[in-house]
Amino acid sequence: MTIDKPESHQTMPNTTPNPMPNTMDDQCATSVIADDIKSHKDAIAKLNDEIKKHQQTILTLQKRLSTIPALRKIASLEDIISIIYRWGVTLTMLFFVAGMVRFYIKHDNLNVDYSMFYKNFYQFTEKEMQFITLGHFRTEVLLNAGLMILLLAPMVQVLATGIYMVAVHKNWKYGAITTLVLIILSISLLLH
Repeated sequence: MTIDKPESHQTMPNTTPNPMPNTMDDQCATSVIADDIKSHKDAIAKLNDEIKKHQQTILTLQKRLSTIPALRKIASLEDIISIIYRWGVTLTMLFFVAGMVRFYIKHDNLNVDYSMFYKNFYQFTEKEMQFITLGHFRTEVLLNAGLMILLLAPMVQVLATGIYMVAVHKNWKYGAITTLVLIILSISLLLH
């Protein structure tokens, strides 16, 4: 009688990971990670809600601003000041050149010599404006008009700055300081 030898089976080690943690530390770590993930998801959801609220607020403000045409057309303060000075210098030069050309045509030289007999700048401005509106464009009137514009440009700039700061930025303190500067300039021109 022969005895059959049983076939030898090699046992393979179990390579599938154990879905359940083996130790208490592994269970705690898994729990902490799950809690962290949940809290981060909650925080992200809250941030997304806040972003949506702010986007809605921005859209609402943009709609309100677009309905006010005057606000869309307001230039910056630098633009306003630049325009005032540019026009002031241009008009001053035009009047000076026109006065010098007129004087040269009449006298055949550029030795302009005349005196002004006014008590102050306001009397000077009033009389010169009368001559201009009546169409008396003598050499002195043209030169004085250029001088008048040159002196008035800084006052107009200060006035425009004050109005802009109060109207656009609601800065009443700046408006008060601007008013004080205008008063000082006006008094100095009244005395000279």
